[in-house]
Amino acid sequence: MSKKIKMQRKTGPLPKELSLNQKSNDAYEPTAIDMALDAMEAGCHFIKVRSKRWQKTRHLQLSRDHLSLIVFKETCGSRKYKLLDLKKIKGIRKGHQSQIWESLGRHQPDEDQCFSLVLEDRTYPLNLVAINPQLCDLWVTGLGHLSANLDQMNVETKQKLWIWEHFKATDKDHSKLLSYKEIKKLLDKLNFEATSSYIKKILNECDVSGDGSLNFPEFCDFFQKISWRPEIERLYKSYCDADLKLSAKELVRFFREDQDDQEISVEDALRLIATYEPDQDFKKDDKISIYGFTYLLLSDFGDIFTYKHRKVHMDMTQPLSHYYIASSHNTYLTEDQLFGKSSVECYIRALERGCRCVELDCWDGEKGEPIIYHGYTLTSKIRFADVIQAIRDYAFKVSEYPVILSIENHCSIEQQNKMAAIMKDVLGTMLLISPVRNGEDCLPSPEAMKGKVLVKGKTLSKPVDPDASDEDGEVSDEDEAADVEENGIKKKSESSGKKIKLSSALSRCVVYAQSRHFKGFDDAHANSCYKQISSLNEDKAESLIMSQPDDFVKHNRWQLVRIYPKGSRTNSSNYSPLALWNVGCQIVALNYQTEESETYMNQCKFRTNGGCGYVLKPKLLLEGNFNPYDVSESSDNINPVEITIRIITAQQLPKPKTSKSSDVVDPYVVVSILGCDVDNQTQKTKVVSNNGFNPSWVNEDPFKFKVLVPELAFVEFKVLDKDTYGDDDLVGSYIVPIDSISRGYRHVHLETHGCQVINPATLFVNIAMKKLTKC
Repeated sequence: MSKKIKMQRKTGPLPKELSLNQKSNDAYEPTAIDMALDAMEAGCHFIKVRSKRWQKTRHLQLSRDHLSLIVFKETCGSRKYKLLDLKKIKGIRKGHQSQIWESLGRHQPDEDQCFSLVLEDRTYPLNLVAINPQLCDLWVTGLGHLSANLDQMNVETKQKLWIWEHFKATDKDHSKLLSYKEIKKLLDKLNFEATSSYIKKILNECDVSGDGSLNFPEFCDFFQKISWRPEIERLYKSYCDADLKLSAKELVRFFREDQDDQEISVEDALRLIATYEPDQDFKKDDKISIYGFTYLLLSDFGDIFTYKHRKVHMDMTQPLSHYYIASSHNTYLTEDQLFGKSSVECYIRALERGCRCVELDCWDGEKGEPIIYHGYTLTSKIRFADVIQAIRDYAFKVSEYPVILSIENHCSIEQQNKMAAIMKDVLGTMLLISPVRNGEDCLPSPEAMKGKVLVKGKTLSKPVDPDASDEDGEVSDEDEAADVEENGIKKKSESSGKKIKLSSALSRCVVYAQSRHFKGFDDAHANSCYKQISSLNEDKAESLIMSQPDDFVKHNRWQLVRIYPKGSRTNSSNYSPLALWNVGCQIVALNYQTEESETYMNQCKFRTNGGCGYVLKPKLLLEGNFNPYDVSESSDNINPVEITIRIITAQQLPKPKTSKSSDVVDPYVVVSILGCDVDNQTQKTKVVSNNGFNPSWVNEDPFKFKVLVPELAFVEFKVLDKDTYGDDDLVGSYIVPIDSISRGYRHVHLETHGCQVINPATLFVNIAMKKLTKC
């Protein structure tokens, strides 16, 4: 018997309790899906492509539980395999939608035989060539169906799937049963500290067959018992009627009294019951059980992040300068800024994360083709044309609002002309090359520029007609490429401070983001216009914040400013964007390729407003006088609040990656307010020893925070594991703008700094907020 058949038998089909693979009601007929999944279980060969020279045969096979791909490879006569978790597939691209295909030149396989899988935690897609177009279509169809099922799972199914994966991993002998010893080992892994007598007691209660082991349905019952949440039971019973069941009317009362949702109706409550209640008898009676109530609290409707902010909800008709704009620095890089690789894929990933301003460092390439890379370094090079094509294909898949191309131009006139031609040919009507309206006196709005690509770059001093054939000219070479550091010593590039030639064709591509050297706020007000933009490195911006914060705020109301990391950050680290947002800087560019606390905060900020990449600045930054460093309770324009945060419990906290397998988490929670200096503050809970499964702080006093400028503030939750001998390890975190916080009993779904949800790790909290009277 072959290894792959043995593997399939060991894996086993998905338990019927999960029913992930129900027949599709969309474009594909159920029989087509069934046939595709059956063929995928049998498996077939593909060519895995990494480059022109690296192309290997791989046998791919769908596991019988439809949760993984089994990837076989031949190595020295033996057949090895690894599993690819389908939950890690974040995109399926059919055809030549990956950088690799273009690089193959005349050896490029037929487009209808190719597809690429975008994977979590991997910079580059997995690129595959099928034997024929029919097989390619079959796998794209099947994987698309399975990925959609995984994305659309309800809370109950997600929880059962998580239990199944742990059950399967613990069932080493593939008996489909877990013994007491195996259960104890699994509970240790899940940070559940309990006595042997307690575990045996619950095991006996759930062991219907009486054989001393638990099958999957029995283990689900076992897990439900040890996961019982008394804090939710108390809350549930406090709203129940005499029969201890929660009706739609009582659910409305809960939302209005505890969740601060006055708009919910009985009809809304009935829809929630129909969605989250697992028991059909409760559904028929229009009531929700404690299990359905728990699933509801774990859903988006019970999340700390306000449900309405998951869609665009802000006024999008104000001038562009009134918005924060999600912005990437050195977008092309995958790693550091000295030796790192450049990739078109980085532009695609940034755009898919809602980024609306990307950077293109352009240099002369071979055969008249402009290239992009980090100048004066050993970073690899990519074609300008490939980047523009990727921007055309992905700019508006996540957000319909304008994308800004921040051009750092180091090219000759000939290749500048080529850049202009490429942008016009590839982008077509998407490229904005003339003003939106006549007689304007301020920047147009994001709404007015939907679906448009704007170019940020230098322009010739005299006005140009978009259709004219003007002469090329000279402009000063003042851009961030001049800010480099070698062996710890700041230097200027050879071209810094000199005049460089500028193509009139490229100049005519720039309308609303005309680069201008910053010479001070007074000079900008007297000698520049709303169409111009200045780029400042973080040190210069910080100096202006400290010396002229009021002027900085006023300047940012009418003209765009772009901030970028200083040249010494060759490892692609980031500065904190907070102080820059506090004075209203719109384009605060960060190295998206580096996952750390600064990029995580950036993602959390732009999560609001539907993740469209534009967030309207608060009113206090757009009107009157405001200085973020001179705020008191008597200041104008402020609306102070008191936030009360009660940490109640946590659920299924994982061990940090640095922990030993034998360690049990000793968690505590740190809650911080991050905003203006006057508002920055932190409080933390006590440490709960040896319990990452269901630690409780229910008897601790709530945290109270007085926040003077809530419009600019975030709440940060961090769960840490107490370490006796070293630094405490981060288990997970979550950041949310105060304006996007929902009141009442809420779950905080913990994440990594890469914005990956640590399922099913949560905090259960209660949030109250009241306005304070100014002195």
